[in-house]
Amino acid sequence: MKKEHYIGAATSVYLNYAVVGAATIFISQYRQVLAKIWNASDTAISIVMAMVGLGRIITILFAGAISDKIGRKKTLLIALVCDIIFLLGAAYANNVWIAGIAAIFFGATNSFGDTAGYPALADAFPDKTATMNSFVKAAMQVMQMLFPFWVKLIKSPKVTAIVLSIVLVIDIFITLKAVFAPQLKKKESNQKTHTEKIKNLSVEKPKLAVDGVMIITLGFTLCFSFYIFSLYAPYYGQYVLNQTAVNANQLVSWYSIASLISVFVTSALVTKVKRLNLILIYQIITAIGLLMMVLIPSEIIGALGAFLVGFFAAGGVWQVGLSVLTSYFPENHGKITSYYSFAPAVVYFVAPLVAAFVLKANSTST
Repeated sequence: MKKEHYIGAATSVYLNYAVVGAATIFISQYRQVLAKIWNASDTAISIVMAMVGLGRIITILFAGAISDKIGRKKTLLIALVCDIIFLLGAAYANNVWIAGIAAIFFGATNSFGDTAGYPALADAFPDKTATMNSFVKAAMQVMQMLFPFWVKLIKSPKVTAIVLSIVLVIDIFITLKAVFAPQLKKKESNQKTHTEKIKNLSVEKPKLAVDGVMIITLGFTLCFSFYIFSLYAPYYGQYVLNQTAVNANQLVSWYSIASLISVFVTSALVTKVKRLNLILIYQIITAIGLLMMVLIPSEIIGALGAFLVGFFAAGGVWQVGLSVLTSYFPENHGKITSYYSFAPAVVYFVAPLVAAFVLKANSTST
C-alpha cells in the first residue's frame, strides 16, 4: 500500500497526542480548583501526579509486547479509553484516593499510546520516522501552548474533561476506520534495511551498546527536565517569582511555543547533523537554561529559561533518540519503544515525589 493510505492512522495518532498534551498538564493547570475539590494540599497533588508514573511503570514493559502481538490499532484504542477514564476520574473525584487511581490510568495511556503511536508511524513511514515522530511532539505542544489560555477562560475542570473526552471519542471512531501499516517481520525488515546496514555498519553498528546506553540516559534526563518543568513551572512563577497564579501559568505557554518552534527546527537538523551529537548539544543547553532560572530568578530569566527548556528539551529531541533505536530494531518497534520509555516512566513517578518533598519543605519553612 502507498504511504498516503496511512494518513488516517497518522491522524488518529496525532489527535491522541494532542489530547495527551493537555491531559499531561491538566492537574497542574487546575491545581487550585482540584485542591479544593479533593481537599488536598500541594504535596498531595504532587503525589497524585506521581501515580501517573506508577501507572506507566506498571504497564510500560508489557505494553510494547502487547502492541507487537495485537497490533497498533487495538493498542491505541486501549490508550484512548484509559485517557477518558483519567480525565473524567480526575475531574469528578472528591478525594485524592480516587484522583490517584484515575492518574494511574493516565500512566497506562502513556504506555499504550507510546507503544502504539510511535511504532505505527515507524511502520507506515520507515524512511521518515524521525520527522514523523517529531510531529508527535508538535501535536502535544500546540495543545500545551493553547491549554493555559483555555483554562483562563474555562474555570471548571469538569467542563474541560468532558470536552477532551468527546475529542477522544471522535478519535476512537477515526482509529477504528483508519488503515494501519502492516508490522514489519524480522525477515522483511532485514531485507529492506540490508543496504542501509552495510552502508552504516562501520559507523553505527559497532557502537550500538554504548550509543543505546547513552541515548537512554540522555533520554531520561531530558524527559525529567521537560516533564517536571511542564508540571511545576506555574509553582516556580507563583512562589519564586511572586506572580499571580494566572500569570504563573503563562510560563508553560512560553515553554510550549519554544517547543513547537523546535519541532520544525529539529526535524530539519536531524537530516544534517548526527543524531547523537544533536541530543548531547540539546541536553547541555537545557541544563544551562535551568541553572539560569535557579541562580538568577527574575521574570525575564524565567521566560528565557522556559523558552530554552521548551526548545532544547521538549522540542522532539527525545523522539529523535527513539528513532535511532528503532532504526536498529525495525522488526520490534513495540518492544524497543517499551525499553526506551521505561526511563521516562520512572521520571513520571520520581519527579512529582521529589517535587512533593520540596513543596512540603517550602511550606514548612514559610
